[in-house]
Formats: sequence, structure tokens, C-alpha cells
Amino acid sequence: MKKILLIIATHGDEKIGLEIIKRLEKQKNIDAVDCLVANPRALELGVRFTDFDLNRAYPGDKNSSLYEKRRAVEVLEMAREYQYVIDLHEASQGSDDFIILPRENRGNFPLELINLKTVLFWPDPRGPLGDILENAIELEFGMKNRNRVEVVARATEIVIDFITAVSSQGNIKAEKKDFYQVYGKLTESEKKIEPGQLIDFTRTIIKGEEFYPLLTGQYLKDNILCYKMKKIS
Repeated sequence: MKKILLIIATHGDEKIGLEIIKRLEKQKNIDAVDCLVANPRALELGVRFTDFDLNRAYPGDKNSSLYEKRRAVEVLEMAREYQYVIDLHEASQGSDDFIILPRENRGNFPLELINLKTVLFWPDPRGPLGDILENAIELEFGMKNRNRVEVVARATEIVIDFITAVSSQGNIKAEKKDFYQVYGKLTESEKKIEPGQLIDFTRTIIKGEEFYPLLTGQYLKDNILCYKMKKIS
């Protein structure tokens, strides 16, 4: 079995994966990793997806009329050949970096080798690749009010550290992880929110409900003010 697969452009308007791969190509002794452009049509057009969100399409349908549904079958088949799979994402309205497990359990991915402190269990909605493969994770990097070059450099360093550790060429000193469970969302229709009331990863209480906001403002077009998380041990 091959070792590591980096998946980029699951969403065609998120370029960080492509930028990381370009940096990796300049590195020496990086030979335990392959790269897969998940949604080449969306990447070429610079859009999130063409027919259907690929990150909600797995395990896919080879007979579907929707491109992403058919593409999901192909990506899943290729991803099954690898020991570890990392799907690279970015958030335009987020300013935090974190690991996403699109399921209810840790699976069999060595999280300790990813030098990020925050881990999110996010089992709903269904359909990400990591919902099917327990050796797959997503890495999300926030871009809001941050220097893109610095974020990409840091993301590349995290990926290189992981590749190096898996290849037994060295180890990293990973931080103790903070775990969150994403369990719902706050919509615009639920309550008028005061400016500054919702700050990602900052405890808030609305209508007596205590939660931590996530990706505030990222999905306003879908009537979502933020996702809601609880902190877990």
C-alpha cells in the first residue's frame, strides 16, 4: 500500500492545496507522497463545484448525471490505495487552522503527527471522503485577516512534518489536542445577533444555549450564521 495521498481542490475555489504542492515540489527527499486534484473541472473554472458539492458526494454514483457524484467514485477508488489521506481546505471567513474528522470517531489516522492543536469531530452532514475512509482527515486553514503567504508556508510545514514522521525520518513535538464536536448550526432566522457576539472558538450563550461558534459568516448565502460546537475531552 502507498503511504500518503494529498487531495487538493475538493472545492475548486480553494487554492491552498495547489500552493502547498508547488512548495513541496521544491523540497528534497519528499518521495512518500502523491497528489490528487479531486475536482479538476471546478478548479479550472475557479468555482466551489460544478454540479454538486464533492465534499458531500461520497461514496458517489458512477451512473449519476452529476459530475461530482461520478468523480467521487473515482477519487474514492484511488484514495483506498493509500495508508493515509489528507484533504486540504481553506476558509475565507475563518482565521483558525484545525483538523476535521468528518465522522464520530478518531479512526486510524495518527493525529499526533499533525502539528495542529484543534480537532473537530464533524459527522453531519454526510458525504465527505473521511466519512467513508477512517484513514482520511481534512486540514482547514483560515485566511481571514491573515497573510496568505505565511498561512501557506505554515500549512506546508505541517504537511512536511507529517510526511517526515511517517517516513521515519524524524519526529515532531505535537501539542496536546483540543477536541470539539460540531453538532448544529445557527441560522439568520433564529435570532438577531449583535455585532461581535459570534467569534469562532469563543464560548457564547444564545437563548440559554452555550456553544462555541465555528466559521462565522462563511456560509451566509446558505442562511447559516455559524456552526455550533461543544468542547469535549
